[in-house]
Amino acid sequence: MVSAIFFDLDGVLIESHSSWERLHEYFGANEEKRKENMRRYFSKEIDYGQWIREDVSLWKKDGRLPHKSEVEKALKNYVFIDGARECVRILKENELKLFIISAGIDLLAQNAGSVLGIYDIWANGFQYDEKGYLTGRDVWRVDLLRKDIIINKIMEKNDFKKEDIMSIGDSKYDIPMFCLSGLSIAFDPKDEEVKNEADITICERNLLRILEYIEL
Repeated sequence: MVSAIFFDLDGVLIESHSSWERLHEYFGANEEKRKENMRRYFSKEIDYGQWIREDVSLWKKDGRLPHKSEVEKALKNYVFIDGARECVRILKENELKLFIISAGIDLLAQNAGSVLGIYDIWANGFQYDEKGYLTGRDVWRVDLLRKDIIINKIMEKNDFKKEDIMSIGDSKYDIPMFCLSGLSIAFDPKDEEVKNEADITICERNLLRILEYIEL
């Protein structure tokens, strides 16, 4: 029986394709350089932490990186997926353990998590100087292609077995998470790969639909 649920953030809990894209657009990052950084990561020339650092460097204005408050401002106007609040409330009432696993930004994940009441959160962040400005250094916790590393850590810490876990994602980058889950759901899937690997596919954009597959 499922006792723990792992949620992706963007596209599953909130209406957002990518928190990174939101920041790039907000700070006017050079698109060609962004594409080159992405290419280098997927060709394994750089690791995910280096990709974060290279992308953050594109946010400089007048030689200075943004203040934390600007990053928070860029991320603040998000919308929850339909049914997310009620779904999480029901799951918590039934004492399921809930986690957010995102290769996106921790400021956004923590904000959304605090509203929903999910506090076990894994996402990536930034380092700041004493005045609150980004230093350009990263806090790399979740590799886009290796969410399984985080799942393994959580399983070991909590003594979870595969059959205890349900995972919910919307893209091929969630497949490593699915591989360690007893039940996996492709929620409003963005690609065929995630649909093919998931046990269940839900195309309706209402998170309450996942309750149909959980014994409460």
